[in-house]
Amino acid sequence: MTRYKGHTKTSLTEREFPHRVEMIVPKGGFGKRLDKMHEWHRARSIKAKFGRSRRDEKNRDYVTWCFADAAMADSFRASFVRS
Repeated sequence: MTRYKGHTKTSLTEREFPHRVEMIVPKGGFGKRLDKMHEWHRARSIKAKFGRSRRDEKNRDYVTWCFADAAMADSFRASFVRS
């Protein structure tokens, strides 16, 4: 299968950025919260990297954000993952 020019294979991204934050996608999407997530990345001068997404048996979608640094992943998690 051919990849889009400039796009990295997901498994390669996950290898290079091993610290992951998996989030449930709310019904209707993240909305303005997604803008804040991208702004969080811009403020730290890092590019948003995504791992594999998935859907569970309850039909909920998940997205995975990948980070090279554990501290960045923890900071992102503390900022955006609701308990």
